[in-house]
Amino acid sequence: MNVVLVNSPWIHDRERYSVKAGARWAHVRSRRKTIPYYPFPFAMAYATAQLQRNGYRARLLDAVALEMDTSQTLDEIHRFQPGLVVIETSTPSVAMDLEFARLVRGRLDSEIVYSGPHATALPEEVLEEGPGIAVLRGEYDFTLLELAEALKNQRSLKDIEGISWRDGEMVRNNPDRPLIQDLDALPYPVRDELPMNRYTDPSCKLYPNVSIITSRGCPFKCIFCLESTVLFHSPSFRRRDPDKVVDEMEFVVQNYDAREIYFDDSSFTADVNHARAVSRAIIDRGLKIAWSCMADARVDYDTLKMMRQSGCTGLKYGVETADPDLMKTIRKKLDLERVRRFADDCRKLGLYTHGTFMFGLPGETRRSIERTLEFAFSLNCTTAQFSVATPFPGTEFYEMAKRNGWLITDDWSMYDGGESPVVSYPECSRDDIIAGLEKAKKRKILRMIRNPVVLAKYICKLYRIEGFSGLLHELSDKAGYLVERRK
Repeated sequence: MNVVLVNSPWIHDRERYSVKAGARWAHVRSRRKTIPYYPFPFAMAYATAQLQRNGYRARLLDAVALEMDTSQTLDEIHRFQPGLVVIETSTPSVAMDLEFARLVRGRLDSEIVYSGPHATALPEEVLEEGPGIAVLRGEYDFTLLELAEALKNQRSLKDIEGISWRDGEMVRNNPDRPLIQDLDALPYPVRDELPMNRYTDPSCKLYPNVSIITSRGCPFKCIFCLESTVLFHSPSFRRRDPDKVVDEMEFVVQNYDAREIYFDDSSFTADVNHARAVSRAIIDRGLKIAWSCMADARVDYDTLKMMRQSGCTGLKYGVETADPDLMKTIRKKLDLERVRRFADDCRKLGLYTHGTFMFGLPGETRRSIERTLEFAFSLNCTTAQFSVATPFPGTEFYEMAKRNGWLITDDWSMYDGGESPVVSYPECSRDDIIAGLEKAKKRKILRMIRNPVVLAKYICKLYRIEGFSGLLHELSDKAGYLVERRK
């Protein structure tokens, strides 16, 4: 039986493109907003590799990264003649995901199943509204394999852990599947059939860069996070063998000409012993390659120093808010003075930093937005990201927002975490959140213009990826934005 896993088309036009499978939160981006970003679809790529290892003719079709429209994607799937089609879902794209499933059903005699955070959180809703026999909940490397085996051998789905399935007019939720403990027993994610030149992380200094994960899950339990609360149930944090990580680093350098490697873990430094062990393994192997990572601001100076010695060039880290009460509410457990020391330590070691912040968390006020803005820019991160806090289904944040009447829409397409708040609070309206984002954007542009080193690095990176025309577009857009805001 042939199997296709598809990151189905969402938004793709002259002005916008979408970020979906592989992202921490799916969203729509402006083509003129920043350096292009297509995340590597790890869940789909690992599951495809597992099928191939077990003798299935399986393919991952990333229509989003390939910028294929619906017709092109359907034609490509039809050529493969699959007996099973797996469609990745997200909250803001779910209406189009289900419409795509209906088009697949109209054209192919294939079984359809769903994966991804939205289907995991709301399996009954997805199976009631769209065609298909099952939802693969959470981590599905072995769940999909077992489902494919059951379909091939015409067995019932009732004993497959980790799925919700259609049983006549009912949807049955089977028990959760235990999380995979031995990550090193998994094959490398498929890469050969994917547009590897598209998967570039904007924060990386060098291009081309390739993403790897060294762990799955997260020991922290932030109330807004899809990874820790929806995709990986507790206890979720599992580490790979550092030597096996370096094996894969060598593999992608040799096979995909990687000049930099990005560790796209939930948090590479969640366990500093793991971060140190991977750094030591890189040093001992004598591997000379730049690398960067998703991290957190709890890392001590000695660990950062070892990371730097092994080739680390920078870290992304989430702060989210500078309001202590909000920090407690979201269970971030992050000390702001520790964040300052971390940022200072990174500067001393020559590590770039990319800080991420949110507006619209539970209990937000106009004052807390100002407090976060001032703190964010006082850190002097190399780059910073400001987004809308979005209560995705399945998270505790969503349940809080629903229970307290904070939600202002039930239109899932609005839940994209970009610039469209879906919550409003007594002391912080939707307009207040948008105003905070606008103020942050203006300050980011002005800060970059006033910092020649940051500006030069940004221009060089954009030129390498987008060429001269892309560079002109970006600079023109930013200048136009500042002129418009002065009027």
